[in-house]
Amino acid sequence: MKRSLSDKEREETLSEAETMVGMADAAIKELESVLGNRRVNLPEEHAVRFAQDVFLYLRDQEQKVKEALSDSLRSGE
Repeated sequence: MKRSLSDKEREETLSEAETMVGMADAAIKELESVLGNRRVNLPEEHAVRFAQDVFLYLRDQEQKVKEALSDSLRSGE
């Protein structure tokens, strides 16, 4: 049984998604600055790049949630 979210629940979830997108962006930028440090060895660089990929994926997923919620709030579904 599929239950629709109330407008309040959509707004709260949208706010959380916006926060998560912001946090993922900050993490991606921080990891990029770590890569700019020339003292990072190759295994560390691979780990940092993997972490960046994870955050990019999470940011993209949260962005999709954010867009879907924004659309549903606009259309009043």
